[in-house]
Amino acid sequence: MTLLAVLGGGAFTARAAAESKPLPALVQASIDESTKACEPEPASLQPGFVTIKEINGDGRADYVLDYSKFQCGDNPIYFCGTAGCLMQIFASLPNGRYVKVLDRNVRSVRFTRIKGRAAMLLGLHGSECGEVSEAPCAVTLLWNGREFRPRN
Repeated sequence: MTLLAVLGGGAFTARAAAESKPLPALVQASIDESTKACEPEPASLQPGFVTIKEINGDGRADYVLDYSKFQCGDNPIYFCGTAGCLMQIFASLPNGRYVKVLDRNVRSVRFTRIKGRAAMLLGLHGSECGEVSEAPCAVTLLWNGREFRPRN
């Protein structure tokens, strides 16, 4: 089975995903840790859990883990709540390694460019901006070559 099978269709167990094309060690370690959090229930990865996407402008694969598509046993929202679902994002570095650039519950994530720089736009729970939960809260993070940092 290839990684494309994991991305493409059907539900796969975390074990089946691990047996596909190898993910970067840091990405796989996060999946393994989340799988352990489900024990003794089995974890299954739904289509779209792992997305390969270029996010930081270096032309290399980056990885997005969308926990709205990670199921623990019969619980399809184990990693979700009123603040959204857990999202883990890993960006490639020039030395070939990866860095985790996001590890939090979000309502939405969008990638774009602002004045030539890679940017990550987060939709968050209203409390993140000092508002009520239903209030829109948006945060823009810009890539500095090592991490995404808040826009000044």
